Amino acid sequence: MVTPTSRRAFLMGRRTSATPFEQFCARLERTCLGSVRTAPSNAHSAQAPQAWLKPVRLEDIAHARALCQEYRVALMLEGGALPAARTQATLWVSPQPAGATLSLVDSRTGVWRADAGCTVEQLKETGVFAGMDLPPELTVAQWFAWPETVSGGVLDSIRLVEQAEVLLADGTVEVLGPFGATAKAPLRSLTVQRLVPKLFELAGSEAALRCTQLVPWPACYRLDALIATAAHEPNLAQLLFGHQGRLGWVQALWLKRADAQSQVAREAPASEYDKELASHLDQELKHILDPLGVFGSNSKLKGLESAS
Repeated sequence: MVTPTSRRAFLMGRRTSATPFEQFCARLERTCLGSVRTAPSNAHSAQAPQAWLKPVRLEDIAHARALCQEYRVALMLEGGALPAARTQATLWVSPQPAGATLSLVDSRTGVWRADAGCTVEQLKETGVFAGMDLPPELTVAQWFAWPETVSGGVLDSIRLVEQAEVLLADGTVEVLGPFGATAKAPLRSLTVQRLVPKLFELAGSEAALRCTQLVPWPACYRLDALIATAAHEPNLAQLLFGHQGRLGWVQALWLKRADAQSQVAREAPASEYDKELASHLDQELKHILDPLGVFGSNSKLKGLESAS
């Protein structure tokens, strides 16, 4: 006996169930006010699926982070180089440009607070990026993630950063900054209070101390920002300088113009052994701040594959 249901299935075809990534995108569109765009599906592609989110509020990014953790989709800051091969489904998120504000925090020291979506053009009159040849449309979030130059030690561009408001992998929002003897602002979250001892333990490791003897600093992530010197006190915000969008989501930066004078150190090229040490430090730091791979898959975390 042919039922109406089976007749409709014959005429219209059976509806295939949504893939996990399609479910992820559908929920993202329902919970975010910003626009969501997906790439055309290709069953024969070896690449994992990807989508793009243009947020209009911080809540959009918070919702995206929670869904990325649930579905094991990498939440990545838009603006960097695309990887040659992607094995984990990816959500590319643009810095929040709508309503990005810039305000002078301290006229005496010249510290400005800039939302992540503020552009170099907006900061032109502040003097923060004076003497730096940066595209005017570049956002401070993209500059912070992919600085034009990263010099050895905590010098030059990295010294512009005073504090950073960061959304961490577990959903915690914390303002990171100086963590030395003169630091005045306490850490508010239990998450960061638990992370800090691990970070300083890694910064005091033999591998980290070896890397501090090299110029430029050989690792990707700036663990040297936690190593105190006569001219520098530890700064948790500077730890994320050049983070490539893989350690957290930066929501705002406190910036000031760096001193005109900077120390010029003689370069000490890294050996293959040093490069292995640097890679080890990067992996350990990534594991401390993002153990579940919310901001990009860790080696032990398998994300949604393109066949899902």
